[in-house]
Amino acid sequence: MRVPWMEKEAIARKAEELVTGYEALIRAPVAPPIPVEDMIERYLGLNLIYEDLSAKPGMDDVLGATYIERKRICINEKLLEDSNEGRLVFTCAHEAGHWVLHRHLARASARMNRVAEAIVCRARNARQPMEWQADYFAACLLMPASEMKQAFSEICPSGKLVVDNVRSSLGGTGVCVDPCVENWHFIADMVRERGGFTNVSKEAMIIRLQELGLVVNKTEGSMGWRKTV
Repeated sequence: MRVPWMEKEAIARKAEELVTGYEALIRAPVAPPIPVEDMIERYLGLNLIYEDLSAKPGMDDVLGATYIERKRICINEKLLEDSNEGRLVFTCAHEAGHWVLHRHLARASARMNRVAEAIVCRARNARQPMEWQADYFAACLLMPASEMKQAFSEICPSGKLVVDNVRSSLGGTGVCVDPCVENWHFIADMVRERGGFTNVSKEAMIIRLQELGLVVNKTEGSMGWRKTV
């Protein structure tokens, strides 16, 4: 399904609107860790279920799916078996992003092609614009820029970390005085703990830090899943 181009700022606003709406519903401020599963069910009014999607024909590489007409989000139950809570939570936030950003497009596409109103997220399609938009929405929702910058400033008052080395030149883990690619997980962990982002993976955290310009990787080494430009 084709989707129109969206600016990052527009996607971030949609994530902020979801948080604001949820805060109005529960009559309380929301801070990390963001309760995305409750947001999906209580505010968006969707049925969130976990099932073995990979056992269904043609869905062996599917982590999540959003069914528009049925108002249902399905998450592969195998993520519940994984010790990485961050992957599960990010997948939920990703599917919430599809609902917020793409449900009207899915409905139009379904009417045109006479197929079910569904968005199925396959690993092999991860680089498609629609999937990137949902990923970015998830990052903005789980790791809001203001909270990220506040937590980071408490750890590194200088404002940002510029990474010039792949390996530590001092042989330690002092991330602010000796930032390097091989210590990226220490950087991510420190921000996660300081900001309360306990349901976010280290990989998602370091990518978000780079996207916000708080960590600048000038090496050819990869921090997290990939090097973010």
